[in-house]
Amino acid sequence: MSQAGQEPQPSSEPAGPVVLIGPMAAGKSFLALHLSKFHGYGFVDTDQQIVERHGVIAELFTRYGEKYFRDIEADTIEAILRSPEHQNAVVSVGGGAPMTPRVQELLRKHTVVYVQVDVDTVRPRIEGNTTRPMLQPDPIARWNQIFRERRETYEELATVILDARGDREISTMAEELHDIIRSTRSA
Repeated sequence: MSQAGQEPQPSSEPAGPVVLIGPMAAGKSFLALHLSKFHGYGFVDTDQQIVERHGVIAELFTRYGEKYFRDIEADTIEAILRSPEHQNAVVSVGGGAPMTPRVQELLRKHTVVYVQVDVDTVRPRIEGNTTRPMLQPDPIARWNQIFRERRETYEELATVILDARGDREISTMAEELHDIIRSTRSA
């Protein structure tokens, strides 16, 4: 595993999608979009794909429950990762996706970047937020609890850890990640 900013370990893995994982509000989609705009990668947000095909995520949770949503999420991730159309894409997945055994197995075959944040970094993004069903009724307390439960899995699945804590510029993080991706793929 490489830390962003450290010399990455060369990989013999073929080029394919790069998957961004991490807790809710880590900035995964924002980072993936930046990489797409400024470094030429494709961009896929699995949550956005789910909304386009199945409806609002909060409503899916409310109406059908978490298991139903996680099954749709795993199907969506599998389709994206297997699609030739997305082989040069940066794929942002929802914070809970890597907790599903099926998704874990899919991710083990790809470059996985853990976007590492802490509660102080995400606080302004989630405080008072009512659109994330998993964070209710107290977004800060729930985020902390969920993060503690998921952190080990994020770390275990990561090929690279990108430190996104604090007020780091998105352009700096994207450049670091771009360099790591290029380095591991040219080996």
